[in-house]
Amino acid sequence: SQANGIIENRHYDVREGLLKLSKGNEKTWYRFAHAMIWAERVTVLKTLGMSPYRAVTGQEPLLPLDFVQATWMTTPPTRLLSHDELIVQHA
Repeated sequence: SQANGIIENRHYDVREGLLKLSKGNEKTWYRFAHAMIWAERVTVLKTLGMSPYRAVTGQEPLLPLDFVQATWMTTPPTRLLSHDELIVQHA
């Protein structure tokens, strides 16, 4: 059926991604499965208009770059901060 074709295309993409990540060594695909599945979950799909992660949780995922950008957006402290002050500053 047509619905199965859509699902099979997604499986093909995951398979190809795993092969690329494992540099063609099919015996090591499992080492990259978590990263590949995460990438599939956070990638915006044309059919949904959003990522599967957002469709399920209702919010955008926090990606590593988001943390880096947020860190650079704060002003640097002028003195040594306590644990509680650090949490308040980065909240």
